[in-house]
Formats: sequence, C-alpha cells, structure tokens
Amino acid sequence: MYPIKINTTSDYNTLSEMGFLPLMDWRRFQIDIQLRITLQSRLFGRVEIGHGNIPQANQRFYKYCWDNSLVKVCQECQKHLTQYGAIHISHIQTRGGHSERAHDPRNFNLLCATHHEQWENGDQSVMKIRKENGRIIKLLNQDYK
Repeated sequence: MYPIKINTTSDYNTLSEMGFLPLMDWRRFQIDIQLRITLQSRLFGRVEIGHGNIPQANQRFYKYCWDNSLVKVCQECQKHLTQYGAIHISHIQTRGGHSERAHDPRNFNLLCATHHEQWENGDQSVMKIRKENGRIIKLLNQDYK
C-alpha cells in the first residue's frame, strides 16, 4: 500500500478531524516538506534560532508526542512509562545538529531515562531501535535535503 499524499492544510485538517495523525504516521501519510514545516510551526511554534519561544515550542512538541503515542512504553526495553516527562521524548536526530527537524513528530522515540541517555550519549549500535531509527533518519535526510 502506498502512502496517502497530503498536499494541502485542508487535507491535513480533514484527516486529523477523522482521528488520524498524519504528521506522525510516516508509513501511511506523505506530506510535502514545505507543508509539513508549516503545519509543525503552527502546532509547536517557530523554531528558527533567534525567533519565537523555543523552550515553549519544545514543550508543546514533547507533550504532543506523549499525548499521541498509543502505548506509553520505552521503545527499547518495553518498560511502562507511568507519567509524562520530556525526558521520555528522545530525538532520533539531535536538535543541535538538525534544528530544522527538532519538531518533526517522526523524529522521536519514546524512551525511559536510561535508554534516552544511551541513545544520546552511549552505544547506539547495540540498541533494538537502531534499525528502525536508521529508516527514519534516511527519510528525514531525504525530506530535509
């Protein structure tokens, strides 16, 4: 099955009202990168350095990811995550190295604190999420080229 292409804000709004999560569900929905950036800015705030309230936009992004994750477990170890915390929202590609992707809902894993730390500063090569994250990185690199 091919992804459904979303070309307008109206298309996005219609699908969202139907309960779909087009920004997160990259397997089912394909959104033009310029439209995606517009939608992300509308939802979370402008993230360019020197513009907008970046900490506030970050918090909106983290809360969106948490609220829209169907299962609240660490994607690495399956530990149940009992309460919301930004510590559980781990960027696949770092905000510092890829600021234009900082609020892309495809660019996160739900992780416990231990595995968040491992993904950011440890040995990623032994992590179960590595292969899937590689697919997402490839997709992000292609979209944000």
